[in-house]
Amino acid sequence: MALKSSNNTHIEKAQLLKRMRQEAGLTQLELSNRLKVSRETVSAIENCHHSAMTALSDDLREKWWKVCSSGATSETKMSFINLVTRIFRI
Repeated sequence: MALKSSNNTHIEKAQLLKRMRQEAGLTQLELSNRLKVSRETVSAIENCHHSAMTALSDDLREKWWKVCSSGATSETKMSFINLVTRIFRI
């Protein structure tokens, strides 16, 4: 069984990425195909598995944004931008 992360930033990021995918109307499989990763990787990220969250690259996060942002609500988009800004202290 995979160890879930207890890092608050990981939890917030996982929840937000999942919400973006759902609002975009994509299944995990559809998103994984577009991102060129396995469905299991998408699932592990959305379920906040520690290893997946620590391995989540900026490139994959950016691709996730590009694929899902057009279908996400304004609130979700702003939450994502605020999270990224906070993480990178921009």
